[in-house]
Amino acid sequence: MLDKISNKIQTYSGKPPVAELRKAAVLIAVTESDEPELIYTLRSNKVGTHGGEVSFPGGMYEKEDVDLENTALRETEEETGLDRTKVNVIGPIDTVVSRFNISVTPYVGLVPEDVVLNDSSDEIEACFRVPVKFLLEDKRHRNDEINRDGDKFFMPAYEYDSYIIWGLTAMMTVDFLNVALDANIDLKTKGN
Repeated sequence: MLDKISNKIQTYSGKPPVAELRKAAVLIAVTESDEPELIYTLRSNKVGTHGGEVSFPGGMYEKEDVDLENTALRETEEETGLDRTKVNVIGPIDTVVSRFNISVTPYVGLVPEDVVLNDSSDEIEACFRVPVKFLLEDKRHRNDEINRDGDKFFMPAYEYDSYIIWGLTAMMTVDFLNVALDANIDLKTKGN
């Protein structure tokens, strides 16, 4: 599975960042294991935006960042303690625009299976892992119907343990599964 993910992401050229919008980047960290997992965070209720929500680690682009890949790595290290030298970045997938008009670029990276993460930063309450196989089943906890510019789609929400993965994070998850693993998850339908 890891070879397929690497090959697909390396050869993928997705939607680039939106030039006129503020920019952010996140890391979709995939554990290097026989049963790969994605690493998510539960944001602290102390933060101003998205408190109590599940997200990929990441944040806003800052002037000292060389590029958005560096933004994803810097923010991930600040939030979770994941040493950026332990991340093998494969490449980006499609940039998405948040409801706050921020252009968010997800970078996919492989990390050691036994990587230790910090659950007690000011921004993060918890780090947790979700098996890719579970996500591929597309068993949705719920669907939120979205109508944007006359286009209707269903925003999935996945429940794993006590965590709910929804919103932009769920959309990036689905995009990752579709691009890297040919999951063919269709957001125009309510899924499984």
